Amino acid sequence: MPLPVFAMMACTFCIGTAESVIAGILPSIAREVGVSLPAVGLLISAYALAVVLAGPLVTAATAGLRRAVLMPALMLVFVVGNVQAALAPGFGWLMSGRVVSAVVHSTLIAVFVATARDMAPPEHRAAWGAKVTLGIGLSSVAGVPVGTLVGEAFGWRATFWSLAGLSLAATVLLTRCTVPEAVPLTVPRRPEAPGADRRRAPALPGPVLLVALVITLGTGGVFALYTYASPYLTQAVGLDPRAVTVLLLLYGAGGVVGNSLGGRAADRFPHAAVPVTLGTATAGLLLLALPPGNGWVVAALFCLLGAAYFAGIPALNTRIVAAAGPSSPTMALTVNNSAFCVGIALGSWLGGLLLSHGHGLPSVAAAGAALTATAWGLSLARPGHGAGRRTTRVTAVGTTAGLPDPFPAGGDRPRTTGRREHEVHTRTPPPT
Repeated sequence: MPLPVFAMMACTFCIGTAESVIAGILPSIAREVGVSLPAVGLLISAYALAVVLAGPLVTAATAGLRRAVLMPALMLVFVVGNVQAALAPGFGWLMSGRVVSAVVHSTLIAVFVATARDMAPPEHRAAWGAKVTLGIGLSSVAGVPVGTLVGEAFGWRATFWSLAGLSLAATVLLTRCTVPEAVPLTVPRRPEAPGADRRRAPALPGPVLLVALVITLGTGGVFALYTYASPYLTQAVGLDPRAVTVLLLLYGAGGVVGNSLGGRAADRFPHAAVPVTLGTATAGLLLLALPPGNGWVVAALFCLLGAAYFAGIPALNTRIVAAAGPSSPTMALTVNNSAFCVGIALGSWLGGLLLSHGHGLPSVAAAGAALTATAWGLSLARPGHGAGRRTTRVTAVGTTAGLPDPFPAGGDRPRTTGRREHEVHTRTPPPT
């Protein structure tokens, strides 16, 4: 694995751990800062809200910065947020520290994935992007359990100090790497009436919003059950509480394997990868809605669910970058990450709503399956399919900033040096 990709993966490991480890240390935080458990639970909600709202704004505000400056600078902001949380004298300072870390969350992951895709050979862009997001999967397997153990042994502040130290080390490693800079593409267009051009060029194209909706619903379906995995496994399935940790680790292990396989599948089968992963997640949730009484079956299904969810991440990354077309892939990936966070919140809310109205835990899995099935149906839609084609000449220097390669592997690639000029075919809506 190239050193820059490893450094970015280490950074996403820290980011993923910081996002999720808070759930394991909430009780100790509540005891020390003197607030109720529901109140301290706002640390999770505020983090997610800051990620969703601040992500696109931070990405837009920093679009002109060089990646070699932007990535370490944002990581230092993330370190400062964790240090503030570790030093917080009260709940308000702790909350603000979490928000400081959260505002750079989406932009960092988006820039990391876009950079890895730009570094990769054209036929391996999704796989290299998956190597970066593998850090998030590893955080579920190792980061969150270890962070929780550190908090239980040495206090919750030690968890934040550990995150700050590890994040700083990853940032130093990042500064020692050379990464490609994004080069904006110039896309000349035929003269058109200004009003018509504006109508066809919204800030967020319809295909990007469609992919974001697929992400939200698919993630919401998985997290409707995952949020309540512990009571589901102990009450609905009847497993020993000690087995819960093992099964959650299996979920994370499945995610690690799925992330790697999903990256390769997204490169080889870009159109099929998303429906297949969503269909697999739907099948897993439906089987868990029964629920089966055999612990080995449950373990296999949890592992399958984790693999399907994480395998879909690189495929969705690829699809949303392709949907964005010649616009910024970093902004598209920021929207992508925000959609994942909205989906997590949606799933948690839906599961809680069903349980509060007296529905059983298996119904949460069934509701999750309904969401992922809806996402599967939407993923089959291909906007513009069958419409006319327009050829636009694009001239760029160096990298194509994460855009899909117009010359697939095995095809004829023009030989150029320095500047390169190629044809990018984009679909246009039929005449109205």
